[in-house]
Amino acid sequence: MNIRKLTWSKLIGFARHYYSLYIVRALWVHWFNPLYTLYFNLIFFPFKQAVRFPVFVYGWPRLFAQTGHLRCIGSCYPGMVKLNCTIAGAPQYSGGNVELNLWGDIIFRGKCVIGSGSRLTVCGLLDLGADTKIMNFCNITAESVVRIGAQSWIVHRCQVLDSNYHYIADFKHGMVKKRAHPITIGNYCWVCNSSTITGGAVIPNKIIVASNSLVNKDMSNIPEESIIGGIPAKLVAIGYRRIESHQFEGEVNRYFMLHPEADMYPIPEGVGHDICDRDW
Repeated sequence: MNIRKLTWSKLIGFARHYYSLYIVRALWVHWFNPLYTLYFNLIFFPFKQAVRFPVFVYGWPRLFAQTGHLRCIGSCYPGMVKLNCTIAGAPQYSGGNVELNLWGDIIFRGKCVIGSGSRLTVCGLLDLGADTKIMNFCNITAESVVRIGAQSWIVHRCQVLDSNYHYIADFKHGMVKKRAHPITIGNYCWVCNSSTITGGAVIPNKIIVASNSLVNKDMSNIPEESIIGGIPAKLVAIGYRRIESHQFEGEVNRYFMLHPEADMYPIPEGVGHDICDRDW
């Protein structure tokens, strides 16, 4: 009798878990919008790419300007870019719709996710590498050039602004400086929540930008696999990588499940840094 009760309890537990995961969440996320997807691809992409529907649109993004041009370089296949996605269970509130001011050019070099509630203003060039993610409630402005490298994440509430939007008169030196300067973010970077990247910033490959940081200068002289942080950002530590490998992450999770008292997972001696690379 006890075994039967335990079995029913487990079955009910599994049922509630999967109901929440696949049914309840589906009620509140932005659903795929086929009409908007058709319109969006046809007005922005060259016809030969538009008919492949590289962008899948979810919900109802707010389109304030549509004179820009989008194109794929390399891969171009249906649903390669997911626009206005609701990322259920993410640490940031995922409601709202993307706002788009598209006057310039956007290049997609592979898969890309642009989360709900973000705002993209492109008057110049926004160049997005393969497997980039712009999460919820980010503010991206590319008045000149903004390049975000492959497999880099700009997470919730971050700002990447190459312009301060307004000119400032410098009467001391009798001049008005240019208001927009290019931004370059390397490959495998992780810009953590509520950080700001401003014009002229250069972030090398495999850099973690700590939460609530300001990167406002060229930091290309710092080594890869570093953490930078602060206002303004400076080098904090060397030898750190975000784990993107599902296999390695699963191994670490299993270790902590089996050793709940442990504070750290010991990385085996001789393991290469590429163990962190994406495997999905």
